[in-house]
Amino acid sequence: MNFFERSKPLLSPISEIRMAKPKILVVEDNPVIAGMIRRFLTKSDYEISGIVATGEEAVESAAQSTPDLALMDVQLAGKMDGITAARLIGERLHIPTIYLTGSSDAETIARAASTEAYGYLLKPVQERDLIKTIEAALLKNGAECRAREHRSWLAATFQCIADAVIGTDSVGGVKLINPAAEALTGWTQAEAVGQDQSQIFKLLNASNRQPEDSGVVQVIRSKAAYRSDQSRIVVARNGSETTGKETAAPITNMAGKIVGVVLVFRS
Repeated sequence: MNFFERSKPLLSPISEIRMAKPKILVVEDNPVIAGMIRRFLTKSDYEISGIVATGEEAVESAAQSTPDLALMDVQLAGKMDGITAARLIGERLHIPTIYLTGSSDAETIARAASTEAYGYLLKPVQERDLIKTIEAALLKNGAECRAREHRSWLAATFQCIADAVIGTDSVGGVKLINPAAEALTGWTQAEAVGQDQSQIFKLLNASNRQPEDSGVVQVIRSKAAYRSDQSRIVVARNGSETTGKETAAPITNMAGKIVGVVLVFRS
């Protein structure tokens, strides 16, 4: 079959993935309740990736079917209860959990809360409450997944930049430095984090060799981006010197308040 004979456009698989029904893993050892939940989910057009009755089966099923969410009974037969199973599924697969339980005692709630569950429903579960809780959990988890992916992209980019990059908090405490900054300053990431940036990024005026404030200080002081108009000298931990120019920019929150600074030094 050639290109023009294809019955579907090339992008159709992607479209189909985007339109896929959310998959729900049901972990419930009461067959009557499990059947009721199945009906609720099917009615609301969710796909059921599996219905299991023990914590061990839940962990195995989650690994094999990779559902979008798990509905987890807290009290399960066997050695592994629902809270332990949810913790393992969350840690290994980043799959969110909604707990279903007939118990509302403080100890159970505290244990469930420690796993950062996305919902907690008391039995008997009402259809409306279940579907609303699932919808909210899927939205929250989707946002968190996008945020994790975004952070991964930023981290990979940060590590690959050839220029020295130093990130600080709002008062100049070092939060991270990239490999180029480690080579420039002689400080490792582990050693630099928590230090004031002036301790690891020591600057001299290239003309008179007088100490100067870095772009981080300039940004904090002016609350605006900074670019050095003259070359400056960075003195490394071992005394070696590198000449170059720096730029720095503020990181702001939704309210416009500076929460950090990123400095780039190019030699």
